[in-house]
Amino acid sequence: MKRAIIKGVLLGVVFAVALMILSTVMNQGNTDMTTEMGEATYPVLSMSLGTHRVGCLHGYAQPMDCAYLRDNLYPVSENRRINMRMETYGSKIGEIAFEVRSLDGERLVESTPVTDYEEKDDVIDFEIILKDLIENNTEYMLVFLVTPKESVPIRYYSRIILSDSLHILEKLDYVTDFHERTFDREAAAELTKYLESNAEGDNTTFHKVTIHSSFNQVTWGDLGVKEASKPVVTIKELTEQTGSFTVEYLASVRDGKKIEYYRVNEYYRVRYTPDRMYLLDFERTMEQVFDEEAEVYVNDKIVLGITGDQVTLRESDGGNVFAFTVADKLYSYNVTDNRLARLFSFYGNTEGLADARSSYNRHDVRVLSVDETGNILFLVYGYMNRGRHEGGVGVVIYAYNSVTNTVEEMAYIPYNRSYELLKTDIDKLSYMSRMGIYYFMLNGSVYAVDVRSVSVQTLVTGLKEGSYHVSESNKMLVWQEGDDVYAAKDLILMNLNTQTQTRIPAGSGEYISVVGFMDEDLIYGLARKRDVRENRTGITTFPMYCLKIQSDDGSVLKTYRKEGVYVVDSEITENQLTLSRVVYDEENDSYTPTADDQIMNTEAVKTGSNSLHSVVTETYETIYQIAVKDEIDSKTLVHLTPKEVLFEGSRSVRELETGAVEKRFYVYGKDGIEGIYVNPGKAVELAYRKAGVVVDDDGDYVWRRETRSVRNQIMAITEDEATETKSSLAVCLDTILKFEGISRNTQLQLNRGDTVFDILEKDLPNDTILDLSGCSLDAVLYYVNKDIPVLATLADGNAVLITGFNELNIVVMDPVAGTLEKRGMNDSTEWLLENGNQFIAYIRKE
Repeated sequence: MKRAIIKGVLLGVVFAVALMILSTVMNQGNTDMTTEMGEATYPVLSMSLGTHRVGCLHGYAQPMDCAYLRDNLYPVSENRRINMRMETYGSKIGEIAFEVRSLDGERLVESTPVTDYEEKDDVIDFEIILKDLIENNTEYMLVFLVTPKESVPIRYYSRIILSDSLHILEKLDYVTDFHERTFDREAAAELTKYLESNAEGDNTTFHKVTIHSSFNQVTWGDLGVKEASKPVVTIKELTEQTGSFTVEYLASVRDGKKIEYYRVNEYYRVRYTPDRMYLLDFERTMEQVFDEEAEVYVNDKIVLGITGDQVTLRESDGGNVFAFTVADKLYSYNVTDNRLARLFSFYGNTEGLADARSSYNRHDVRVLSVDETGNILFLVYGYMNRGRHEGGVGVVIYAYNSVTNTVEEMAYIPYNRSYELLKTDIDKLSYMSRMGIYYFMLNGSVYAVDVRSVSVQTLVTGLKEGSYHVSESNKMLVWQEGDDVYAAKDLILMNLNTQTQTRIPAGSGEYISVVGFMDEDLIYGLARKRDVRENRTGITTFPMYCLKIQSDDGSVLKTYRKEGVYVVDSEITENQLTLSRVVYDEENDSYTPTADDQIMNTEAVKTGSNSLHSVVTETYETIYQIAVKDEIDSKTLVHLTPKEVLFEGSRSVRELETGAVEKRFYVYGKDGIEGIYVNPGKAVELAYRKAGVVVDDDGDYVWRRETRSVRNQIMAITEDEATETKSSLAVCLDTILKFEGISRNTQLQLNRGDTVFDILEKDLPNDTILDLSGCSLDAVLYYVNKDIPVLATLADGNAVLITGFNELNIVVMDPVAGTLEKRGMNDSTEWLLENGNQFIAYIRKE
């Protein structure tokens, strides 16, 4: 008996030892095949202006399409000197050079090596002097090429403008002084004269503080905030009087013995006058850096702290596993196993926050899928701070394996434009099917990447604004076939999960148009060909006599039709579809607006097992927390930090095929890209509301919010009169072309059916013709201020030219009256609004 017991014990010991050895071997093998993410290696550049250091330029591994890189602007004085600083972080530099290019990068103005520099304590200070080859008040792209020893050039980009009349030092002094005063309540009393505290300000949260917030909110309440890093001041936009700036830094708050960290971004828009500075806009956002090792687990809650709606949460079907993103970090929590894994972060937990390279936040993380076993597919897209793709911009598809606790790169999609532009496309469509096919949109094309073979297929190209829609889950995609948005004969509806395509044809004598989705149900409209109207300015009215709602299985759930009433526009908000409608006016052969209508979605909104909630606290005000389906035992909680799986070769997707891309207009404001439009009028209207700028695909300004002259008039344009054989529209067009040095009889072209856009695009081929319908008179006076006449078409078919303005009046050339006269600003604003604010202008291109 004793021998049997001894034998059993020995066998148990042997088994245990064997298990330990096997485990060690397996773990050793796993260690050999995994690694930590590579540390950041690129230097960082900054510039100086007087006593101010501005900008923080991060390096790119590949040449970029610089027309879309608008992060930084540097004003160059008349001596054309720029003082630079490079923080090398220990990297040994072999060569430094710089180029000056046109904004679109196509034209090389200057290429010069930098030979005079010295390195001390991992810092290189040097000065460059630009050649006398750039024009005043014109923006260019400055490109630095920094080549570490035994490596390839790293590129750094910044816009520059040669001017001594931008009052940049005064503006920088004001911005930095305002920033510093917010940390000292006594000194901050001076700021009250700049604030516009009113009911528009939300004084219940520190996450977002604006010019309308209270003095208490602007000065951090009772948080006791301190700066934890040196602020980075970046110049975004500059005109002679106005300027836009951002200030980014790390802040800290002491809570007992622990220190909490926050990422803070401040936006300023200011106006300079010789007498004083004016604060036109101010907005500050702060986001707590989630520390998973702190005391953030309370009963069934994970406390995220001060943050906003940028926190995302996605759970498995049963809710036992969920993933969430906060401050550019991705976590997963397994409720059953009580395990929390930090799946991705360029700066780690908090240890990398002090490194400007690791903490650079020009990227996003998006969860694609979560299963009940804890496996997670996710994207990291934007600028890559470190690791295998350091200095690249693109999309990385990752897979987290919960059994091996590893993260593996499945595919990398490189991109040569800005993170902001990439984000707008990824936000439109980004979906992983059950079959491992990743669908995404770039530049008007939809691509499908098979992550198993890293092969790519082009699904559809040349998608135009308004010709496609994606469901909220991104599972359903629909697009119109054909080049003309208003003359489509078929829709293609695709279920990206099953790859099933359904063709939806229009009826005989009809066109079909996409309206949108409610959940996964498609909404589309039908219009009779005979009802579609295009006026002489080229603006199309597309009256839909019937709307249909169709499920993903092809069945029609609802048909909307009202006799004699047509739908011309719509808006989907949550569970309601609002329809803008018109009726046909037979006497005038036109459509007139009638009351809106609504279609409600009665299906209940599904809620998950784990959810994000906000709560109000005394000191921190509004904070966010995750309500977990079961209570969290913080004492037994297992913290995991996965390693990356090593692999040989490359998993980069080959260069994507692109189709013809329509001309687009980009609206930039305090939140980066505010919108992208094919219709310039929509872009200008948004920029006007957001106090932003509009640029085209070459990076040239189309419109910007700036202080215009007190008065201006195009004196070369005089009165002219319409006749029986020459319409007022033809007179206006002839006047515009004559002003541009072209002699034409445009009445002949109008008689044969050419539109205003046909005529102007043919005769001004190098200029960009702008349909500014829907913009306000105040907005379009920007062009008159630039000595560009604005054509206004009227409801009765006539047209006038706006050729000047002062504080109280505009100058109108009216061919019907045969006059060039002043008309009151307020009366003209109302008159043009009653006529639909139908404006056409243009910008001159080199």
